[in-house]
Amino acid sequence: MTRTTKIGDVRPLAVQVHERISSDIIDGKFPPGSALVQEQVAVQYGVSRTPVRDALTLVAQEGLATLVPGQGYIVNELSDQDVRDVYEVRYALESIASRQACGKHTPTQMVRLRAMVDEFETLDPADAKGLFLMGMQFHAALIEPCPNNYLRSTLATMWGHPIQRRINMTYPQGPSHQTKLAADHRRIIEALKANDPDAIVEVLRTCHDPSDHQLGPDA
Repeated sequence: MTRTTKIGDVRPLAVQVHERISSDIIDGKFPPGSALVQEQVAVQYGVSRTPVRDALTLVAQEGLATLVPGQGYIVNELSDQDVRDVYEVRYALESIASRQACGKHTPTQMVRLRAMVDEFETLDPADAKGLFLMGMQFHAALIEPCPNNYLRSTLATMWGHPIQRRINMTYPQGPSHQTKLAADHRRIIEALKANDPDAIVEVLRTCHDPSDHQLGPDA
């Protein structure tokens, strides 16, 4: 039995259980096709059925699992269409935000962007979580000067969504993948220096090319 609650965590138990289930799906502890039965999950996490029921409802709403009558919640496969859908929306929103942010970065913000790429290149290519977090921070810093607060918060929500995290954790990471992302980020920085929003959007387009984000081994 594994305790889900943490000392000092005052959030509702259902929220804590939801976070744990989502993380376990993203990390592959519950692989696609796994059945998430309320009673079994409650015993595994050391909680009652009520917070598990509420947590599983949220997991299903996020698209991580589907309720199948007589079987419980079944962990969904992550399809290429899921990947295309996420990147299509993120590209559209990031393009708008990047255009609005271009030309507004301070020297300090530019230095921070370059430092992020430098640090990104030092990470272990197999560190999927580390690469994801650093990439997320870079993209957040890219649109930081965007004056549209709602647009920035919407993109932050997308990056934090379990499906986005699951995509990045599912991709087999490797040196070529890491090198391409670093090169793309440096091209974005050069476009920012040149005050060229069209070039930024073009780099973002290649970053969000569905053919470059298929589920399969790193080339």
